[in-house]
Amino acid sequence: MSMTLRPRWARSRRALAATAGLAAALTVGGVVTASPASAGTHCSSGYHCVFWSTFSSARHSYFNSDSNFTNDTFNSTTYGTAGSGATVNDNVGYASNSSTGSYYSRYYLDINYGGGMVFCVAPGGDADAIVGGSASSLSLTTSNPGGCWDD
Repeated sequence: MSMTLRPRWARSRRALAATAGLAAALTVGGVVTASPASAGTHCSSGYHCVFWSTFSSARHSYFNSDSNFTNDTFNSTTYGTAGSGATVNDNVGYASNSSTGSYYSRYYLDINYGGGMVFCVAPGGDADAIVGGSASSLSLTTSNPGGCWDD
């Protein structure tokens, strides 16, 4: 009985192919695996939060995308009262992402996702001291648009 040895790279390639095949089968079969929760500062699990001036000021929380911040106010004073009642539009000082589905928070200059992306926050990340606070809409995405705050 003869035993054939394969080079290490061939075994690795086969293992990689098997892993990729299993991942594809799970995706096609409709099996979805849960992503771990990513906790941002002072932001409840599953939410994307904006703060008036610091993480110790009034907050507004989003669960889904929002194309227009002009009718939103900083209404949560759990961590601070500064900015309470102020309009969110163009007043975002800090942001936090506590996504439970690996969603990136993409903030845009204008309403309806116009004017280009101003900044984004990775799952579990925080954006602090946002210059100018110019954010008017929020879009959630599972793909990393690049350059996202993640600390």
